[in-house]
Amino acid sequence: MSASVKYLVVIIDLNPIYWADKVSASNTLNFKQYLNTIIQFCNAYIAFDINHRLIIIGCSNNETYFLYPDPVNESLIIPTVTKTNLFEQLFVVDRVVENNLKNFIRDGSSASQSVGSMITMALTQALCYINRIIRDTLAGEKNSFRILIIQTTNDTSKQYMNFMNAVFTSEKLNVPIDGCILNNESSLLQQACDLTSGIYLRVPDPNGLLQYLLWLYLTDKELRKMLALPTKMAVDYRPACFCHHKLIDTGYVCSVCLSIYCDNTSACSTCRSAFDANGSTDGSKRPLR
Repeated sequence: MSASVKYLVVIIDLNPIYWADKVSASNTLNFKQYLNTIIQFCNAYIAFDINHRLIIIGCSNNETYFLYPDPVNESLIIPTVTKTNLFEQLFVVDRVVENNLKNFIRDGSSASQSVGSMITMALTQALCYINRIIRDTLAGEKNSFRILIIQTTNDTSKQYMNFMNAVFTSEKLNVPIDGCILNNESSLLQQACDLTSGIYLRVPDPNGLLQYLLWLYLTDKELRKMLALPTKMAVDYRPACFCHHKLIDTGYVCSVCLSIYCDNTSACSTCRSAFDANGSTDGSKRPLR
């Protein structure tokens, strides 16, 4: 019987707007250190087990990019040990990621001034990649998958619906989503980790990012029960309304399609159901849990 292959998809938040504010700060993690830390973690993951496989996706405020694997670039890189004692596979990973990062940063468009990153699109691409591997899996093989999201920017409520759809898909595929955030607390990422049995952590000190990554996210789900994990915090399950994309505590729910609105409306913009003046279509206000 062939050994189980374990896949890890790392989604890296590369939003330039966030890192532009960190340029003048000398006592905190900068962009170069951030990338070096993540590459070190990825190298550790590959070296940890011969059956580990790595996928890296970068995302900014206006696009996403597959950083690794890249069969075209990998075929052009000839491993060498003249200047380094790196394991051959780690050497290839370092060079491929470095080259693709340069292309991603150089070709990145500055037209979009959106503060939030395209985490949802990167997550969707990760799930599509995983689904393709599942389809191609031979009978008898039992592969496992995991997604790690390293986020620096704040949540954008406009992505709430698409993000949650991706989370439910991940839950159905039994793919845990881990969340590591360097900025403010992320309610979306908290929900994703809680629903898929992943680990969520807001890093208290970004300078210790590598230690947190190795501690919590290097091992697979089966081994985590042996670790001393951080205390699980209460999850913010507030939904975002469909009209203004804001997180709300109380709102109106369409009884036909379950769309949520922060204000009373005469018709549902999603399914076009009409509400009469007496609210017989059940457009009554109720607490959301």
